[in-house]
Amino acid sequence: MGLLIPEDISLDKLPASERRVIRTFQSTLKDTWLIIPRVDLIDDRRPYEIDVLLINDLQGIAAIEVKGGPLQVRDGEWYRRGQIVEPSPPRQAQDAAYELRDQLQRHSPLLDRIHVQSAVALPDLRDLEDLAERLPPGVAAAQLFFAGDLADAKGRMEARLWELMDTNLHNRPLAADQVEAIVGFLRPDLDFRWDPQAQARQARVTLHRITADQTRALATLDLNRRVVVSGPAGSGKTRLATAWAERAMDRGERTFLTCFNEPMAEVLTEAAPEHDLLTVGSVQKTLMALEGVPRLDVPEGAGNEWWNTVPFTNVLDNIGDVVVRFDTIVVDEAQDFAPRWFEVLERLLYDEGPGRILMVTDPHQGVYDRGFLVPTAGPDLVRAELIVNCRNTHQIADLLQRLGGAPAAPGAPEGAPVIFVTCQPGHVVAKVGEMLEELVVESQIDPANILVVTGHTALRDRIREESPGGFACAPWEDRHGGDIVCETIHRMKGLERDAVILATNDDDLGDHLLYVGMSRAVSRLVVVGPSVLMARLQTGRGQNQEGGSKLGGLPEPQRGQC
Repeated sequence: MGLLIPEDISLDKLPASERRVIRTFQSTLKDTWLIIPRVDLIDDRRPYEIDVLLINDLQGIAAIEVKGGPLQVRDGEWYRRGQIVEPSPPRQAQDAAYELRDQLQRHSPLLDRIHVQSAVALPDLRDLEDLAERLPPGVAAAQLFFAGDLADAKGRMEARLWELMDTNLHNRPLAADQVEAIVGFLRPDLDFRWDPQAQARQARVTLHRITADQTRALATLDLNRRVVVSGPAGSGKTRLATAWAERAMDRGERTFLTCFNEPMAEVLTEAAPEHDLLTVGSVQKTLMALEGVPRLDVPEGAGNEWWNTVPFTNVLDNIGDVVVRFDTIVVDEAQDFAPRWFEVLERLLYDEGPGRILMVTDPHQGVYDRGFLVPTAGPDLVRAELIVNCRNTHQIADLLQRLGGAPAAPGAPEGAPVIFVTCQPGHVVAKVGEMLEELVVESQIDPANILVVTGHTALRDRIREESPGGFACAPWEDRHGGDIVCETIHRMKGLERDAVILATNDDDLGDHLLYVGMSRAVSRLVVVGPSVLMARLQTGRGQNQEGGSKLGGLPEPQRGQC
């Protein structure tokens, strides 16, 4: 959504036509657009008024004159109800735009070459045919927005504004300090900052609200004994799982909230409230700690075979001695589980209780291949789906869709373009350091909100050892020191950070691992890897960047080398 400046401004006193246009821009534009209603300007001779001012860091500034009601153009003159409109709406828009340009140029040296594009919105006319057979000289069709444009049925509002800004070569991108100077001049009462950190925080707040709305409707499915909800990365599965656990406790049910990996278990522990009725933890370690089950000594160098079998066999062999049973068991990331693990969980249900097993899953994130299959719905099992991505901004979600992900939720922030960096395998660590410099120093992102993920442990260990760019990269367990976390994709399943660098020297890293790794990013994503992998990912259009390219619907990328 476009950002209204100030956010709490009341539109009630504006004419209905202006309110409609402003609300349309709000709902159809991305969050990189600032919308300032009713800008009043005065010079020595006369006052000027801009009904709606649009500011975008990539496109520039547009001053919109809104004219409601029936209008026609005949013989080069503008008429309303038979009376000539003088000055004409395009002339009004242009005069106000020029006046704002002049005042901005005088206001700050940063704005000495600024340009303001003029346009006219005609919300009560369907299209150009309603206005005129032929436009007057000096008025381009791209400068007029009709009801059909404002309805935006085909999602073309961004494209229409590009067409508008292309009518004048003086329209150009704005730097962050220029945006701040413009808003500071127009709204001196506001403490406005074009702050990447603030944008990331706002993105997270918006996405969390969307997640809550999506999962709320499915929370009551927990009244059934067996429920499986599937959904793509970022669709709110973990939030739904914790909601189920809280609801079970509210009903007085002893509850077990579990998953496979330890980092995810820590996140669940932090998200769920402390309660005597609730047990939270990874499945193996929780089973090993059950009261009544003989203690297991983990052999030195115990591998997957031991962890995938022995803790479960130990419980089954001693099931009659288990002291505590559960009324409800909630499983997050169920695709990580083997069928036999569910057999053990079934045996841990209290015979006289509701006996619920509720699980959330994403088959596309099945990186362990333990034989999990999504059960078929039937009289004893309810199936449901979460269908939109509520974690990632549009730019990241659009990339994930190519790998089986869901579309971004309506209202999700646009976010920064994804950055692809083509790099020879021996230079990956150094390039990660350059990208960390970009994120921490230039974009001012807190290191604690940055995650580096790798496809394999060898590259992860090199990054930790070498501290690329001078940035300490720590294991997940040491994250509380404020360092950047560096882990494998497998360990970070289900987790998220504002900014993620996915680094690999593997030409054929699997799509399922790419999907899991890239979907950890909320608002900023960088992919560093060899040219073969970059070619697989760069199937869309991109914008040139030194050492890489951005996905985003602009000219075809030129792959850089490092």
